[in-house]
Amino acid sequence: MNTNPPSISRRDMLRLLALASAAGAITPQLSNAAESNSPATLHAHTQPQLRMGSEQIAILVYPEFTALDALGPHYPLAGMMGATVRFVAKTLDPVPSEGASKGGFCVKPHMTFADCQENLDLLLVPGGLTGTLAAIEDKETIKFLQSRAAKTKLVGSVCTGSLLLGAAGLLKGRKATSHWQLLEVLKNVGATPVAERIVFDGTDRVTAAGVSAGLDLGFELVRRFRGDFYAKGIQLLGEYDPHPPFPTGGNPRTADKTVVDMLNMMHAPLVERFQEAIAHTKSK
Repeated sequence: MNTNPPSISRRDMLRLLALASAAGAITPQLSNAAESNSPATLHAHTQPQLRMGSEQIAILVYPEFTALDALGPHYPLAGMMGATVRFVAKTLDPVPSEGASKGGFCVKPHMTFADCQENLDLLLVPGGLTGTLAAIEDKETIKFLQSRAAKTKLVGSVCTGSLLLGAAGLLKGRKATSHWQLLEVLKNVGATPVAERIVFDGTDRVTAAGVSAGLDLGFELVRRFRGDFYAKGIQLLGEYDPHPPFPTGGNPRTADKTVVDMLNMMHAPLVERFQEAIAHTKSK
């Protein structure tokens, strides 16, 4: 058994230096090592609060997923040095995000369902609209979620991704959240809806509310994986300090009622489609 402390390359050390700077933890040892011309290495015990890790993380992507649901949490998670964060899909073909045909983009998966390991530290599921509806009724996607969830330490979702988890039977008897317009649909999958931005149920389930909540979830997950200090560094490195133009406009409880009513009217057919998709899955 190798008892030597883990070491990192000079390239990773420079990245660590940036993170340490963001967290206010620059030390002479870090600074001198970074400035040295020699292929220096930095042992993990030198800076215990910025320790290396080995988390195995998979983020599901499927046609027409909402890009920010996946890419928002990807940024802070990928900032954990030593962690492996990969996109997984049915095939290795590029996966179009929502609206890709009208100017969106595609994500190239790192691995297929078949190649994805079972004992993950985190499996994260993004949401979407028509894409999530299709995924809910896709047997292969549901089977993948069920099989990997059995041995994964933490299964999570962003936005309507919780309904996909629910369709796979992974939120039954659990507290969960989703996009505010579809929150009550969680009852149809046996979950208890909670109108919060992030909801943990035990140590193995976490759900985030609509779209932008995925960013908050990403930083919270880093905090839980690596501790407060590490998460503070990544948050500061990314200058995550949101100042939306309408401070109360992102929550249906405080937003302009006419805007809330308009969106509810526009999306009523979509809510019905989600209810029907869930009912159809349960009847199989």
